[in-house]
Amino acid sequence: MAFDLVSRVARRFTCEVTAAVIGLAACLLPAQAQELKIGARSDIVIDPHSSWAMSNTQYFYHYLGFMNWLDENDKVVPRMAKSATAVSPNLWEVKLNEGLKFSNGAPVTVNDVVASYERARTLPNAIGTFAGLFAGVKEMKAIDDLTMHVVTSRPYPTWPATMTQISVLPAEVAKTATQADFSSGRANISSSAYKFVEYVPANRLVVERNGAYVGPKARWDKVTFRILTNNATRVAALLSGDVDMIDGVPPEDAATIAKDPRFTLYTGPSDRIIMLAMDSSRDVSPFITDLQGNKLTTNPLKDVRVRRAMSLAIDRELIRDRVMDGHSIPNNQLIPKGLGGYAANIPEAKVDLPKARALMKEAGWADGFGIALACPEGRYVNASKICQAAAQMLGRINIKVTVEVMPYGVFASRVTNKTGDRASLMLFGWGASSSGEANVLQNAIHTWDKEQRLGAWNIGMYSNPEVDKLIVKGLSTLDAKERHAIQAEVMTKAMEDVAAIPLHTQVVIVATRKGLKYTVQANECTLADFVEPTSN
Repeated sequence: MAFDLVSRVARRFTCEVTAAVIGLAACLLPAQAQELKIGARSDIVIDPHSSWAMSNTQYFYHYLGFMNWLDENDKVVPRMAKSATAVSPNLWEVKLNEGLKFSNGAPVTVNDVVASYERARTLPNAIGTFAGLFAGVKEMKAIDDLTMHVVTSRPYPTWPATMTQISVLPAEVAKTATQADFSSGRANISSSAYKFVEYVPANRLVVERNGAYVGPKARWDKVTFRILTNNATRVAALLSGDVDMIDGVPPEDAATIAKDPRFTLYTGPSDRIIMLAMDSSRDVSPFITDLQGNKLTTNPLKDVRVRRAMSLAIDRELIRDRVMDGHSIPNNQLIPKGLGGYAANIPEAKVDLPKARALMKEAGWADGFGIALACPEGRYVNASKICQAAAQMLGRINIKVTVEVMPYGVFASRVTNKTGDRASLMLFGWGASSSGEANVLQNAIHTWDKEQRLGAWNIGMYSNPEVDKLIVKGLSTLDAKERHAIQAEVMTKAMEDVAAIPLHTQVVIVATRKGLKYTVQANECTLADFVEPTSN
């Protein structure tokens, strides 16, 4: 039987103007003989299987093939795939569309898909591994050129959404390509509406319309992503007219841009939760000290009372108002409201310093301790400012926090190294775009299971056997309503145990020059074909 593809309820608000819903139908409109210049907030890890992050995958959506896509509301829509059908609880049959070709003229076959998926699954030294997407997948095999079977050890109801995350390369590229091959462009064999032209590290990515593409035609002749990771530089490029639009508008600049008649600001909630992850498993955590800087021989984060005290010390509304300039949505759990697995029964997260201090005293840590907060810059909106604010707030319960700001690539490599020192406290974010529901549970909350690839992003190494059992039960539940109820139960237990400290739902902020209309993507992708020229 065929299962419905994952969908979610649209939740969007705009500043100054309301963005029209363009959807993928925008690609079907007559192509405009124009170039679009986008000031982009993030650089690229140019190997498409090396970093599982939507800020990276957004670039590959333009020139590499994907079996399925996500629309602006995180609803799964087919691209290279004609269909995905669950023929039995543990078997998906995927059919490719006919006539697909790579930009080198070679036909796209299931062998290319299988090779690409295996590469994403097993790529060594990946900055951000895709392995968690394959938890429960036993085998992927070609039945014929257009038919793939995915055999699983348990039901995998969200497999169609997984296919939105992994790009398809020619099999020979998938089996042999190195990082250098992608950097040089030799391995960037296109199979989407655009084709790869040029990548200059830390400078620009250029793509142009792929005339041989058999799907919906690209809206633009040429798209240039200018890599402008510095907020002030990116805003200046918009104001000066050097680019047509920018993503990642700094919250502190949003109001000013919205009032400028030359520009339009578009905002909307993302599917990403920003949280603090904690090393709650090791008996000794390497970046926790006493107040004199001496390493502790015990780990206070193992005590749930300390974790609860930390959560109670965080003023999420103050972060929204003072740090995010109103552009965040305080949250009490690890998924945005409205998505599958959201637990309506979890109390609102409120600051309560007297209770937090009482819990610290009860746990034997009234005098506090020192801890380093690993803070990835260039990945989450206002990351360093959030870290500094959290540090000050935790200081009110005598936890002395030292903020260590580092590039996201360095952060990801460090915190996902299961055998290394990792970190004791981390700012972290998780988006639900790969499933449209609470997949954060199996990826970032389940105990790390190397064989099953569960907990691949459990960077705090949190572990709770009761929670694990329920997560696996949910993963094997085909009925969406029943599965979401199980996920909500898991979320409730995980938040009672303070598996992580949720801070807020991140907000997407994009600005364009007048004459362009943009549709905000809940998955935070900046996609050229969702930018529509207008008569203004």
